[in-house]
Amino acid sequence: MVRAAGRAATAGVLAGVRLAAKSYEPSLMARSAVDQGLVAGGSFLTGFVSAATVSAAFDVLPDFATTRLLKVSGIAVAGARTMQSISDPDEADSRDAEKSAWIEFGTEIISSVALARLVTGDASKLTSFAALGAYGLATTVDASTALELRTDQPDAKYLGTSAAVAAGANLAVVGLVGAVRFGGWLPSRLVRTRPVLRTLVRLSGSAVAAGAMSRAVGAAASDAFGKIAEANRATEIAYADPPLSFHVSGGPASEVPYDTLGVQGRRLVSEVTSAKDIAAVMGTDAVSEPVRVYIGVDSEDSDEALVAAAISEMRRLGGFDRSTIIAAAPAGTGYVNYIAVEAAELMSLGDCATVAIQYGSLPSMLSLNKVGRASRLYAALLSALRDEIDATGADSTLVAYGESLGAAAGQAGVEEASDGEQLIVDRGLWVGTPMGSPLFERLTGSGIPVFDSPDDLGAWLEATMAPAYIFLNHDNDPVTKFSVSDLYQMPAWLRERDRGRGTNPAQRWLPGVSFFQGLIDTKNAATVIPGEFFSTGHDYRADLASFVRTAFGFDAVSQTQMDAIEARLRASELARSEGIALGKLQTA
Repeated sequence: MVRAAGRAATAGVLAGVRLAAKSYEPSLMARSAVDQGLVAGGSFLTGFVSAATVSAAFDVLPDFATTRLLKVSGIAVAGARTMQSISDPDEADSRDAEKSAWIEFGTEIISSVALARLVTGDASKLTSFAALGAYGLATTVDASTALELRTDQPDAKYLGTSAAVAAGANLAVVGLVGAVRFGGWLPSRLVRTRPVLRTLVRLSGSAVAAGAMSRAVGAAASDAFGKIAEANRATEIAYADPPLSFHVSGGPASEVPYDTLGVQGRRLVSEVTSAKDIAAVMGTDAVSEPVRVYIGVDSEDSDEALVAAAISEMRRLGGFDRSTIIAAAPAGTGYVNYIAVEAAELMSLGDCATVAIQYGSLPSMLSLNKVGRASRLYAALLSALRDEIDATGADSTLVAYGESLGAAAGQAGVEEASDGEQLIVDRGLWVGTPMGSPLFERLTGSGIPVFDSPDDLGAWLEATMAPAYIFLNHDNDPVTKFSVSDLYQMPAWLRERDRGRGTNPAQRWLPGVSFFQGLIDTKNAATVIPGEFFSTGHDYRADLASFVRTAFGFDAVSQTQMDAIEARLRASELARSEGIALGKLQTA
């Protein structure tokens, strides 16, 4: 029993190291040393569990059967890898790249199990040393090849730090598993003379220990999430005073208390573009003052009341008098991209209104459980807006806008509020749509394109008219590509030879590795520098003005005006970042 456990652990370590070495291969985003360590740690854990499980399964069989099965498995995987090598790479990749990845994964597991049995068995020291030497050489070559394929050229410090983080992460896992096992072992000592009862006590003790740790982790996470949500209610120095505009929530004409709008809402309503600024940027007088309606999650105590407050504010502040009404679906914290809103206000010469309702206070990655509520709230808002437009006979274009989680929730809300194939909104712009949106799949499946950049959009417009609903997804945006299924299934986009702008052609899918790469890539997708707009990853700031012009129907805006708008958007972001940097009143 002890020897079998030793073999399983050795096989697990060997396979884990092999997958950890492959985890240094390139993916969509550059990774810091700490992030690489987390990817390597997760990959190691996958290899360890897989190989240890296979080794334990072999130990159930008699020795002669195990030896024969390992030989047959080794021959099979070696033959499969050989066929991969002699086949035309292009044909093999296009035919079944996923099968090739699974063969490689299986090879690593079987080879590690076989090597573990060799070095823990009766083989001579020379044989074991030679086998381990070959294993170490192959692993070194794999790691070196992986690093050569990357564009960031990690140095020795990077490698050392990432290895330390990976080791630390797995030691933490070992500690948790050890604590669970100790929780079962300790009470079982009291009934050592009764094997059956001892087993039951050990299992019960382990379950209690696991439950206690789970509750402790849950409580810590809940406390952390509570602090993050509470930060949404803090007052920032730059946005402490209510706005003076009569056309925004929280202003003199509003009935929504300014202090209920949250951090994101107060920023949004405080920076509405004035008619004077519109004239200065556009070179012509504004048509009217823009309207910004924002209802914070704390502004009312029910979803129905939140929607009613939004419609009441739109009436009171003149929103239904504007030609363009932008129904914005916020991201998890309530964030609505200021750049898109300001661009629309400039291009429409102020003849637009933006309305948004906050549904949560946590970052998007922590708000996935709120998508259902967010979509229902957004659907109710769209229905109420459409009813008001139809009832008053207003000549207003209803536009849907959403980015990231807001795009996913917004699309679900549009579909829920629509009657069959006819969408409730006249136009739509969705940016960085996460994987799995049914409306995205339906519309793109019917021929609506997905654009990567303004150049793509320009090429389309030269050939035909702009679609009423526009999707903007960067080719190298992990948010639009990552899925939990990446753990066991090759994503469709990695099957393509030409994966688009900003991607590394050497990136590939491998079970147990690509999932962790994608998870960390998603975390790093939106690292931005204020005022410096880039068109890459989940940063869409450099693209938004061009897409707003087309998607919202502002075709009359000239290139000279577009240049002025782009300069204004960058200046506004710099000023905003300086205001945010002043901090909050509580910590001033």
